[in-house]
Amino acid sequence: MRHRRIGRIGGAVAAALAMCAAALGTAVTPAHAAGASSANLIVDAGAESAAICSTNGLDGMTMPGWTITSGEPTAVCYGAPDGFPDASTPGSPTRGRQFFAGGATGDASLTQTVDVSAAASAIDAGGTTYDLTGWLGGYAGQLDRVGLAATFRNASGGSLGSAQLAPATSTDRGLATKFLYREATGAVPAGTRSISLVLAFTWTAGNTTDGYADDLSLTLSTPLPAPALTEPASQVPGYDHVFMVMMENENYEDIVGNTSKAPYLNSLANANTVLTQSYAVTHPSDPNYVALAAGGLYGLHDNSPFTTTIDAPHIGTRVEQAGKTWKSYIENQNGNCDMTTHGSYSPDDVPFVFFKDIKADQARCAAHLQPLTTMVSDLRSAATTPNFAWFAADGCDDMEGCGITAGDNWLKNTLPNIFASPAWRTQRSLLVITFDEAATKAYGPSYPNRIPTVLIGSQGSVKTGFQSGGRVDHYGVLATVDKALGLAPLTNNDRYAAPVNDAWNPVGTTPAGPITGVGSDRCADVPGSNTTDGTQLILWGCHGAANQRWTLGADRSVSALGKCLTAATANGSAATISTCTGAATQKWTYDPATMRLSNDASGRCLDANGGATADNTKLIVWDCHTGTNQQWIAPS
Repeated sequence: MRHRRIGRIGGAVAAALAMCAAALGTAVTPAHAAGASSANLIVDAGAESAAICSTNGLDGMTMPGWTITSGEPTAVCYGAPDGFPDASTPGSPTRGRQFFAGGATGDASLTQTVDVSAAASAIDAGGTTYDLTGWLGGYAGQLDRVGLAATFRNASGGSLGSAQLAPATSTDRGLATKFLYREATGAVPAGTRSISLVLAFTWTAGNTTDGYADDLSLTLSTPLPAPALTEPASQVPGYDHVFMVMMENENYEDIVGNTSKAPYLNSLANANTVLTQSYAVTHPSDPNYVALAAGGLYGLHDNSPFTTTIDAPHIGTRVEQAGKTWKSYIENQNGNCDMTTHGSYSPDDVPFVFFKDIKADQARCAAHLQPLTTMVSDLRSAATTPNFAWFAADGCDDMEGCGITAGDNWLKNTLPNIFASPAWRTQRSLLVITFDEAATKAYGPSYPNRIPTVLIGSQGSVKTGFQSGGRVDHYGVLATVDKALGLAPLTNNDRYAAPVNDAWNPVGTTPAGPITGVGSDRCADVPGSNTTDGTQLILWGCHGAANQRWTLGADRSVSALGKCLTAATANGSAATISTCTGAATQKWTYDPATMRLSNDASGRCLDANGGATADNTKLIVWDCHTGTNQQWIAPS
């Protein structure tokens, strides 16, 4: 179902209402309040900085200068089909090519904070006024709406007062699609140092939230310059390699925590960083691939790799421009540049088949689009491992065709090749596991399009056991990859999207955290925090205290409470803590692929004795095997 509308009125009636509106002067902007002397203090007040306006209102995007705090608001093109406003719709006489709309996931909101501290003296002296204006509208008789609120805040963020622009309801609009001019004026409270703006869209029915806004303005009667549109700050560290895998069609809540169907992916999620507010940008599948690869949809709204060609740069282009290398790899691809479909294989399991530079150049296509088996051989050397690799399961193993467990098994069989590679073990590498879209291809408040995304970094670069709660969509993930590899942005979607900033450990950080048993979900524990040499480790319920916090040193020591994990060489030897000496009995190797922690001196693995899972189970070393009592989630 496309852009569903309700309450549509007859064309003749709508035309008559539009003529009446014009006669009443609704399309004429009233003069601002006397004495207004600042520039417009709202950044991107008409949504004109959005990268590529939507032609159906169903795709989310970055809204430069604004922060998305709920839903997936968008910028829609004037003249978009199915009844959206066009150039003749009553509204702002200075309109641009696009306007704000509420998107396709129900209620939505955008926020922006205006810094007015430079006018503190004038404001505190009294007499400074504000003029808040905007064109607010909606669709025909539909009840969806949008309002703008401004809150005046002191230096501590406390509220000193507020102003509102009321929505243009369907009654206000005479059941016509139009924008109405709204204005609020008054005195700026003394002590104001910032003004918080909230553009709030309310959904009532249909696929899209049809509250519309354009040409917003906030001015003060004191000189202040127009604020500049700036890129969000980045704390993303640099990486030598980024690996990207996009699974398909699963909701966040159906993967994260679902240890019965996705035990491997959950073990990775628990041991690394999960983005808890990660969202796709639309439906169906392929537009999400293109969004993450190219920073925009470029008009793509369906799965059409054989009939759609996009003439635009993509992330591979930017990688090459930065002097780096890239490839994509797909399971069951028959040779390089396989553009056919067969079995569960389809070339659109990676996004690059949509782009003209790949479609039109067979040699270029063959150099970059290769089978998954080639990735295994490329990973044997850091020199042959591309700086950016997008690898993919086929349509069965990506979780869409054959279910969650099939995809989890594919990840379990595939990712160890990366974790065991020289690029991972000796260089800085980042793995991004994400999904194209949520399970149900539908719109409205019941379908937020929330997806799982997990970040895993080599050399302790990504936080362990961490949940990042900042909102991020495919453009935010793309922005994060841009920063990680030092790439130029592709569009304003990745240029102005906030990257993931809270998932990283400082460069050079020694991995530290709990060592958690996969089979027991309990932690390796120094009982009673007893640091006497020879104290044997046990399993105990995880609590995060120092006696369960282990540091994996660059010298392969594993230490807690200032003592090192130690084990004699015989089968069944106790795993103890002792004064650190650097002996081989105190050197350990953690393999994230098998999740085993093996001792250098004996070659045996840390083991929960007898496969027990209860509190107080003794830890020993034993011949390595595949049982879960030797599988550990460790800092890495």
